[in-house]
Amino acid sequence: MEGDVIITQDIVLYDILGEDANKRLLGRHRSTGIGRPRFWERARYFGEETRLAAAIDAMDVETSRVA
Repeated sequence: MEGDVIITQDIVLYDILGEDANKRLLGRHRSTGIGRPRFWERARYFGEETRLAAAIDAMDVETSRVA
């Protein structure tokens, strides 16, 4: 937050590829390429830095396979 304003940052986007027969959206999640999001220090404070890094690394691998 900056004052009373909530600041957000996209680290994952969802690409819509179409619909299935039941009208449900089909798509994939894609990393925005941000290696260290703004909340990195907060993750470190709560002891979640390693898990956050692993999740970001996994997204990069998945994005590479799909592209």
